[in-house]
Amino acid sequence: MVKVSVIIPAYNVESYIERCLTSIVNQSLEEVEIIIINDGSTDNTLNVINKFCSFDNRIKIINSKNSGVSAARNYGLSQSTGKYIFQIDADDWIETNALKEMYEAAEESNADIVIANAYVDYDNGKMVPLIDGKLTCDDPLKDFLIGNIIPCVWTKLYRRSLFISNNIGYCEKVRIGEDLLANFFLILHAKKIMKIEKFFLHYIQRQGSAMNSYRESMYDIYIVLNKIEEFLKKNNLYEKYKNEFLYLKYMHTYYYRVVMFSNLSSIHKDFYNNWKKEKDCYLGNNYISEFLMREKYRNRVLEKLYRTNYFLGLTFGILKKLLR
Repeated sequence: MVKVSVIIPAYNVESYIERCLTSIVNQSLEEVEIIIINDGSTDNTLNVINKFCSFDNRIKIINSKNSGVSAARNYGLSQSTGKYIFQIDADDWIETNALKEMYEAAEESNADIVIANAYVDYDNGKMVPLIDGKLTCDDPLKDFLIGNIIPCVWTKLYRRSLFISNNIGYCEKVRIGEDLLANFFLILHAKKIMKIEKFFLHYIQRQGSAMNSYRESMYDIYIVLNKIEEFLKKNNLYEKYKNEFLYLKYMHTYYYRVVMFSNLSSIHKDFYNNWKKEKDCYLGNNYISEFLMREKYRNRVLEKLYRTNYFLGLTFGILKKLLR
């Protein structure tokens, strides 16, 4: 019986995928299937994968034209047979006992989702703890909307039936934020979520990655947030989660992409202008006020400068980055 299906989208990751696959094939949990979606790689990625296939028959390779991470994950889900699903990016890796401990926790507690922590590994060798799954109330969806459960998939083990029974997949027209949208519905439908206070995944943060540069795909976050808002309104849940949803929107369309990402680009200015048009809807939001109170003084000053004037905020933000 396959206990965990590990899904790995891979696109031009010849320098990283060997480390990832080594960490998966050496897991202490042996009853796994490893589904690798080679998403149209043009480098040596496929040769590295084939090397692992020669000695581990648990690996399945799916070769496809380049269609993006959402399509790759959906393809992996459709081919999976495990009781649980674990998803990892090809440039990341996990500790040896990760799958075993998450699987056993899910089985013992009958949880639909098990959440663990991670490390963010930087090029300079620095490792920063990333805490996921601060379950502070009886409503996991509220914890998700206010950022206590972070929207990535690689800190979580999911019961496979959660995807299948609720027809949940990844929106293939979304290139950034697809995990936020999928997790919204997965957490909404999960009957039980539990947290393990251990650090299992190593998230590799490298210069030039998609999340470290401005590009057209960043606009996709508006598609994601519009879909969540439409769902909440259609199902008469908007008033219940209004403050939490507006906090989520503030963080993902303004704080992360404008205040903390000072950049001389038209995209940066577009995000600012969009926030400015609707800034009044965030007034009096306690989640935003409490978040800013906890932030570093320089970040609070930066946020206030942007509220006053775009170029004041931009200038201070660029100086702050240069003096880092």
